[in-house]
Amino acid sequence: MRSASSPTSVPELYFLDAARHDDQSERMREHEAAGRCIFCPEHVAEFQTQPVEFTGEHWYYKRNDWPYAGTVAHYLIVPVRHVVAFDELPDEAGAELWAIKRALKAKLAPLATATVERSGDMRLNGGSVAHLHVHFVALGPDPEKTVRFRVSARGARDSSASAPAGRPGRPR
Repeated sequence: MRSASSPTSVPELYFLDAARHDDQSERMREHEAAGRCIFCPEHVAEFQTQPVEFTGEHWYYKRNDWPYAGTVAHYLIVPVRHVVAFDELPDEAGAELWAIKRALKAKLAPLATATVERSGDMRLNGGSVAHLHVHFVALGPDPEKTVRFRVSARGARDSSASAPAGRPGRPR
């Protein structure tokens, strides 16, 4: 069942177009039909493959069930409370998020890290689940492929093709 604190601004819990794998899409369909948010803590243990490794006051983290190729490790840092956007959390959650990122970096000792947060309407930001989450990836020296985060629902379009001459995204 959908959490009582679920936002009403996003009618769906999942954006199937953003699924990267067939089995991921199928699981998303099942959870959508059940009205179940896969990131709400009451559902993680039963419906996620990777267990929660840490729970704080505002966030928990776990390895991603579908890690991006080219990463040494791929974690999801997820608010304990069902929210869609970062500004629904108190300022203290921001401090806890930085502490979690530092702890993951210390634990993994990667050469580099990258994070992406999809906040707001998943139909526009490239996300697949209407529950705020942060992707934290650890990178090594020789990745099997370039890691790319999708951060737009229109990712297949080439934005430079429609940009005016000169610097992209800036008026002449």
